[in-house]
Amino acid sequence: MRSILRRQFSIILTEGFSLLAFTSLTAPLRIANELLGYEAYSWNIVTHDGAPVQTSCGLCLAADYDLETARTARALDQSHFMALLPGDNGEAFRSRLISWIREAVARGVSVAGVGRGALMLAEHGLLDGRRCAVHWSMFASSVENFPEVVISRAFYEIDGLFHTCAGEAASFDLILEIIRQDYGQALRDAINEIALQGQVRSRTDRQAMALHMRLERSCPALLPVVKLMEQTVADPLTMDALRASSGLSRRHIERLFQHHLGMSPWRFYRQLRIERAHALLENSIVPLIDVALASGFASPSHFAKAYKAFMGCTPQETRTGRKRDGGRLNSFRERSLAMSVAA
Repeated sequence: MRSILRRQFSIILTEGFSLLAFTSLTAPLRIANELLGYEAYSWNIVTHDGAPVQTSCGLCLAADYDLETARTARALDQSHFMALLPGDNGEAFRSRLISWIREAVARGVSVAGVGRGALMLAEHGLLDGRRCAVHWSMFASSVENFPEVVISRAFYEIDGLFHTCAGEAASFDLILEIIRQDYGQALRDAINEIALQGQVRSRTDRQAMALHMRLERSCPALLPVVKLMEQTVADPLTMDALRASSGLSRRHIERLFQHHLGMSPWRFYRQLRIERAHALLENSIVPLIDVALASGFASPSHFAKAYKAFMGCTPQETRTGRKRDGGRLNSFRERSLAMSVAA
């Protein structure tokens, strides 16, 4: 049984922030508290002057603290979590905010940047050498503007103490992953079921449809190559075969991938294969050797090495972690059912 954990979120808002991002962030925390039967997660709202802040849709939200009070009154430790949801106007107190974030990180506090919040962290060098998830519409410009940051098309990324997500609804996926790390997969899945969110999106899921739409506008010549890669994950093609099917030269394909996707064709292809493997490990009982073959790897050892380099853990650890948490699922379902009947 996991020990009781209580985590405090400080949610920093500026004028014009996304209400969808805010509710997507806080709703899973509220449901988690209901399922657990105690206040495992709490949150307060911080604005630069403590005044109510207006959302992008015109509603106003009351603040709990101004920035200076929050910075001096809140004890910062590893149970604390800071979340940045900036709108259109965050310049007035940005320097003080970044200073507070640096202080918090030095004390082991986790920081999440949602949408523009992720870009704010990148702009101030806090994400240099780290992965950062951005919205598909900002991918190309982010690759160019932040060469020291590993820009990602995932819905969210977690790299050390820094958490980033592509914005708005993706903050729901990020918070679900934080809850999973705190309390296990059973609680995460129960929250997802109550919220009617459908399939849980993991870190390795990409904004695939958005990628296709963006390539149709910005680089239609690259889209057939990407689609062919996606269709041949289990039996990867050589670069010569991809080149022949596209009618483009190898060097031209490499330039297009680097400019529009921020990586080489080989790395993109490898990422697709690892994503397929991760989905099979998370959602099936297919033997590891078959997972390797279905992901285009000729040997289990080669697969394990490539998977760990990308995911930071072995395939076996991914599957073992899922099994370890799975036994708690029914109890959460039963409790949530009892709560809905009582209501």
